[in-house]
Amino acid sequence: MSALLEIRHLTHQFGGLTAVDDFSLAIAPGELVGVIGPNGAGKTTVFNLISGVYRASAGSIRFDGTELVGRAPHEIARRGIARTFQNIRLFRDATVLDNVRTALDATARYGASGALLHA
Repeated sequence: MSALLEIRHLTHQFGGLTAVDDFSLAIAPGELVGVIGPNGAGKTTVFNLISGVYRASAGSIRFDGTELVGRAPHEIARRGIARTFQNIRLFRDATVLDNVRTALDATARYGASGALLHA
């Protein structure tokens, strides 16, 4: 079975600091994978690279056969990859359901007028 997400030789540098160095990973459809390591190991940087928040200094990230390096975060989100943050509640005064609905905005198939008119 071929990889759904394939990362090869991913490297990212912040100035003179190499945060991720030659990271590779392949994830097959239906496979569940965890990324663990101590603080400062580069875990968050890897997720920021996959989601397009950062652009890789070197390497390749392919999702379902499409290269992601160099694509904008919103283009990557449209393909089905997005990241969450470690906040307990993103919007303090919103319900859990409303917080989840906010994340679904990228998949909406309607515009502002449709949202206002419930069309």
